[in-house]
Amino acid sequence: MPVRDTSLMSYSDLSETIGERQLEVYNAIKSIGHPASDYEIARFMGRRDPNYVRPRRFELVKMGMVFEYGKRKCEITKRTVYVWSLK
Repeated sequence: MPVRDTSLMSYSDLSETIGERQLEVYNAIKSIGHPASDYEIARFMGRRDPNYVRPRRFELVKMGMVFEYGKRKCEITKRTVYVWSLK
């Protein structure tokens, strides 16, 4: 499916609004396609440490681009954790 010109414009606007690492985390959450934990986001990005994700995810929450979706069992840690989704 071809990328629509409006999608390209939105992506361009977004990349001018937020930093590179924030955009990387944002795109990971978007690509996962469902609410995800910090561990799951980090793993998707090829990182082992969720602390690579947390500061940027926190900034995205403060900017109103990501929100706390709820709690569920993390697919990686098997613990109940908060999961995050895009607004």
